[in-house]
Amino acid sequence: MKIFESKLSPPELTKCFPRERLFLFLDQHLHKTLLSITCEGGYGKTTLISSYLKARSISAVWYRLETSDRNPHTFLAYLTAGLGKHVGREKMPDANENRTAAQAIDQLVAMMAACEERILIVLDDYHLLKDQEEIKQIMVQLFHSSPPLITFIVTGRMKPDLPLVQMKLRQQLAELSTQDMAFNLEETESLFRELFHLDISLEEMQLILRKTEGWAASLVLLWDVLKNLNDTQRKHFITHMGITEDIYSYLVTEVLGQQNEELQDFLLHTSLLEELEPAIINRWLDISHAQKMVDHLHTHHLFIYRDHRRAYRYHQLFKVFLYQRLKSEVSQAEINQKHVQLGGIYEQNQQLLRAFVHYTWGNEYLEAARLMRIMVNRYRPEWFLHVVDGALEALSPDHSLATTSLFLFRCVPLAIMEELIPVLEESIKRKQEKNGLAAELQHRLANIYFYRGDIKRSQALFLASAEGAEQAQDFALVALNLSMLSQNCRLQDKPADAIRYARQSLSYSEHHGIPPHVLMHGLWNLAEVLLMQKELDSAETFIQETIAVSDLCDEASKAFPYSSMNKLYRLRREYEKAIEWGRKAVSHASRFRIDTDIGWANMELGITYIHAQEPELAEECLCEAQRYFQKYTHFYRLSERVLAELKASQTYTGSSVKSRPLALEAKHLCINILGQFIIQCGQENINITRKTSLYLFLLLLTNRGRRLTKDYIMEELFPDDGMETALNKFYVSLSILRKNLEPELDNGRNSAYVKQDGDNYFLSMENIRVDADDFLQWTSGKEWRVTPLTIDQFLKAESCYRGDFARDFPYQSFLVAEREMLRSCYMRVLEGVARYYWDQKHIERSIHYYDKILEEDPYSEHIYQEYVARLLEAKLVVKARRVYARGKRYLEEELGIPLQLDLILDEKENIVRKK
Repeated sequence: MKIFESKLSPPELTKCFPRERLFLFLDQHLHKTLLSITCEGGYGKTTLISSYLKARSISAVWYRLETSDRNPHTFLAYLTAGLGKHVGREKMPDANENRTAAQAIDQLVAMMAACEERILIVLDDYHLLKDQEEIKQIMVQLFHSSPPLITFIVTGRMKPDLPLVQMKLRQQLAELSTQDMAFNLEETESLFRELFHLDISLEEMQLILRKTEGWAASLVLLWDVLKNLNDTQRKHFITHMGITEDIYSYLVTEVLGQQNEELQDFLLHTSLLEELEPAIINRWLDISHAQKMVDHLHTHHLFIYRDHRRAYRYHQLFKVFLYQRLKSEVSQAEINQKHVQLGGIYEQNQQLLRAFVHYTWGNEYLEAARLMRIMVNRYRPEWFLHVVDGALEALSPDHSLATTSLFLFRCVPLAIMEELIPVLEESIKRKQEKNGLAAELQHRLANIYFYRGDIKRSQALFLASAEGAEQAQDFALVALNLSMLSQNCRLQDKPADAIRYARQSLSYSEHHGIPPHVLMHGLWNLAEVLLMQKELDSAETFIQETIAVSDLCDEASKAFPYSSMNKLYRLRREYEKAIEWGRKAVSHASRFRIDTDIGWANMELGITYIHAQEPELAEECLCEAQRYFQKYTHFYRLSERVLAELKASQTYTGSSVKSRPLALEAKHLCINILGQFIIQCGQENINITRKTSLYLFLLLLTNRGRRLTKDYIMEELFPDDGMETALNKFYVSLSILRKNLEPELDNGRNSAYVKQDGDNYFLSMENIRVDADDFLQWTSGKEWRVTPLTIDQFLKAESCYRGDFARDFPYQSFLVAEREMLRSCYMRVLEGVARYYWDQKHIERSIHYYDKILEEDPYSEHIYQEYVARLLEAKLVVKARRVYARGKRYLEEELGIPLQLDLILDEKENIVRKK
């Protein structure tokens, strides 16, 4: 057969970066029989080996594989021809095309044995021989007969179809993976400075590495772009780095184009996901084989990896590429719809942050705002740093801080954001110490100070952020900062500065194609300044434009231009129209339940009622505004000033407020929630007559020690009802609950148990005792290893636990976390007591507790293993066999989990018999 010499020649390298880290690895493992290099395309497998051979002057047989080489005779012929170059002519086998494969293998083995110097046999693109059993057997025979001077190197995009585990056990194998092949920071820095002659800052280098994840091909293709940019342009490009034309073309040709139609569709759609969770994908795409697809991607190294939590993710640049490709095939409306579908699935799966993100990117702001209210009551404040610090932007390449900021910082309650101030300040300080750009961090912190009421500090940070964003050529962030500066100046009664900043913001939006979120805010600010200057016709045009733009991006923000329309007609003294727009603003804001929006709409409507000579309605709106502005210092002062002016006016007569009766002396309540649910007052049981009132009590009891917002309570108890219906049900449930607990109570607000603080409700525990708290008292703060000093406390905890938390209410989701936490504590108590009695040689007592554990949780694998081992140790073989049989039934037969006890059982039984 004809041998093509080009297939037996290593690639010619004109300019190559020596990867000394990997060279050293190869040096240290040349004694192995096989070196396997497996990773995605473009990570430099071929370049690494060819440059290594050149640098170390090592002889090699280079065999570039193709699909035609799947024929065993072709494969052997090329290997023979390649190796023939390195042995003397007298040692070459006679040319005989009719020889069998076995004869050809024997001849190859003889040729390898005849080699007198180190030779590497490189099989490049070995993945093309996948599932070729005959070639696999040939390779096994060659490995088995390989002399010490011969080392095989196989490179490919998936693990070679070879007996890798056996070779690893025999210490004949060394491997390099994607993680090994990826450029690290030191290599990236050397590559750009020494080979590409580009002087790039450490921060830029870190950003490049984070976005490319050390993918060699992308680093080379990026250099082709960066070499033509000045310092400022380069910073902007790196900060907002996406897919260049060359990278896009490479991925289309070398990766996506190589897949079948089903897999391409799967790749494109799953680019909307942060993690590839098969259960989520199956529900979303209405398939049943997502796990198989993900496994295929991982096995074939299609730019997918497992993170520290073992979750599957796409490499960042590949994800951006897939998303861009998806956008080229479907409309934005379809992408929005897909985000909303995912939001619903994640919410049902109790993954609320991801649901929030997808609802936001699907422009389903109503659902996003609703979820935020739930998360506020569910998670600790520091958890929201993920939300504020880039969680939204990370999901979608189309979005940036400029598109998320306006909604996000209104949506997250100020009390939570304030706790993030020290973290952001420290991050800014570290950035500045390294001469890094801190524009995004400064913008985030500026927003928190703005809503906190520290307008001057906010002003300075927005200005600094604008300057930093200008340096990085992040024009969307520049425009947003300018618009926020305009709003700051407007609130400080500086109309000239306000209009200047607003117009600058709009100019950036026009020249740089800024997202509509920023344009909307700039238009609204300009309209508000024009209203201040009484330029009503111009203001009306900008208000209408604001409403039109908000249709494209942020439905939630419409309350503000609606309020501006209210103000416009108020200034024109068309109070009927003004009130209509004002009520529309309040109604719209109430749908989304964002405090600042409701407060602003009510304040503006209150001012209109003052002008319309309706002081009672004005007071009602202004008091409502104050209630929502309670944490927002500057806005609260604005509403306070207007309310003070109203009360000082001649038209105000004041509201008559009946004096409230003193609260009755509270009686002591005793609540059993572990096991059967009982409320006792003295010797009498209390029954809560209405189901929703009972659920309200359980919700408050589960969150004892915490204040719950009215909105959160309504979301948990009445999720399918509209706001008006839910509000009515809430007040009825609350009233009946208070009446059941305190029949003699005249006024609900004087309840000794169910307290109200503004818009928050909570259980006052001063006169309430809960058995779950007694249980926790005996367990909290203790190590789970029981000692003679603590055994009595653990036994008290055990006797206190008469059943699972709220076991009579298995379908209420808000009870699940508390139930699981308490049950976990109880199981650890039982385990601790069982081990204590065993160590104290109280075998019967210990057995009682081990049996009790397995009665409670018959699927506890580690207890089966521990219990059986101890029973055998005590020579209780029959009992051990029974426990083992039980574990086998539950774990193996029901769950399909192999119980690793057969060997232990056999060994222990033998020991017992010998004794």
